[in-house]
Amino acid sequence: MTREAQRAIPEDNAVSAERLRILLVDDEPNIREALREYLSSINNHHVVCAAGGPEALAIFKPGQFDCAFLDLKMPEMTGVELLSRLKEQDKSLPVIIMTGFPSLDAAIDTMRQGASDFLIKPFNLSEIKVTLERVVREQRLLKENLRLADRLRHQERIEKLNKELQRRIREQHIIHQISETIDRMHTSEDIYQGMAALAARYLDSEKTAVLLLDRASGQLLVIAAHGFGPEAIGQGAPGAELGVLGKVAAEGQPMFGQGATDKRLSAMLPLRGAFFATPIKIRDEIFGVLLVGEKSGGASYDGEDVFVARFLCQKAVLSIENIALYESMVANMHSTLGALVGAMEAKDPYTRQHSRRVTNFSVLTAQAMNLSIDQVESLRFAAYLHDIGKIGVKDHILLKDSRLSDEEYEQIKLHPVIGEAIIQAMDLTQNERSIIRHHHERWDGNGYPDGLERENIPLLARIVAVADAYDAMTSDRPYRKAKNRADAMVELRRCAGEQFDPNVVEAFLEMLVRYAPSEGGDMSLRQIGVGMEG
Repeated sequence: MTREAQRAIPEDNAVSAERLRILLVDDEPNIREALREYLSSINNHHVVCAAGGPEALAIFKPGQFDCAFLDLKMPEMTGVELLSRLKEQDKSLPVIIMTGFPSLDAAIDTMRQGASDFLIKPFNLSEIKVTLERVVREQRLLKENLRLADRLRHQERIEKLNKELQRRIREQHIIHQISETIDRMHTSEDIYQGMAALAARYLDSEKTAVLLLDRASGQLLVIAAHGFGPEAIGQGAPGAELGVLGKVAAEGQPMFGQGATDKRLSAMLPLRGAFFATPIKIRDEIFGVLLVGEKSGGASYDGEDVFVARFLCQKAVLSIENIALYESMVANMHSTLGALVGAMEAKDPYTRQHSRRVTNFSVLTAQAMNLSIDQVESLRFAAYLHDIGKIGVKDHILLKDSRLSDEEYEQIKLHPVIGEAIIQAMDLTQNERSIIRHHHERWDGNGYPDGLERENIPLLARIVAVADAYDAMTSDRPYRKAKNRADAMVELRRCAGEQFDPNVVEAFLEMLVRYAPSEGGDMSLRQIGVGMEG
């Protein structure tokens, strides 16, 4: 390496903005030294010299030089070859080619390789200064353009990332809203209609519909719709006649379409412009199609719309499956508990159908009191189970054909607690549990098992207590004959405010008269005291 090349190359921050770092490569020492002295004298430029291409490549680093002067004809590597190698490492480096053997072909070749200028030896030193100033100015403009371009690309990347972030935030918000809304729905019918409404809202569409597939007939039947009018519900047609919808039902993949081209579909569900359909699947089995059409403003649908629609279908299907599973479990539970009650009542012919009658009386009383649907349904379920704890009472006590001893009665009094233990692991509401535990509590606090009094006794348990007592009085027992209805009603009236809630007794008696008009020998309401003070 030459003495000049061995000089230390300063770091970038050591060179001022006006002082240039120049690479000078020439195999002629005299020319190389003269040029170095001249270039250094212009503005104290820092010049690094090399006698040939290999030496220049050994000391070159991208971004470390502001420009380069290369001799065209050198023994080991030509100036054009060196130019190409330098440009591979630093595309913005201005390169000036020098030659004493000029030709048009050589000039064209160097320019194609990226040379900034072409100097012919012998040259005037003033030409070098002008050329140097021009190429450096151009190089600075190029670097500024590159910097601005890079900044623009960076800004575009940020904007793209921001748009993607906004899209994902919007998508997550929609997913959250869909999930929350469907989670509040408790029947399949609500979910189907909810799918149509949610698709319209979050896919910004005027018309949507949910169609179920009848595998036996191959028909698609509209079971929920938004924007089509009530006449759309219940309409159906073979999937093969419904164009895109039929293909979606057959192939199980989302598809786009135009309303005008699907004439049979348009006859059933009139659509203008673009629409798309996506399959509704349960465990990979297609059982319906979600149709989404007429996007607001006539816009087209895209992949993001399909993603939201597919999520909506998946969430809805999961809820429908859960509802079906819950309903199946409840039905099995009802069946099991019903079988237990049936087995218990089958032991005693005197109490057969007792639970069913108590349930009917309780439900009718609750309706007469204008209780909520949820309360009535709780009664309908739990009143039937009110005596289920008796299955834990010994048969010789339960079936005794004479009056019970005090000790035996204490055993009978355990059946509400036993009943609650039986249903403990089941998904019953607090109202339903209270019916089983508290239907033998008394208004005056002398009942069992907890000695609750007045309004501390759950209302539904108070209703069952009256219905239970009435059915017991009007049923034969081994040790006594049944009372007639009028006598039982008088007894209920007498015990109102002591054993029973007076308001419940009033409603019960009015219910009896309404649904079972008095027969010969029965007293009137006035005789019993229904609706009267005292």
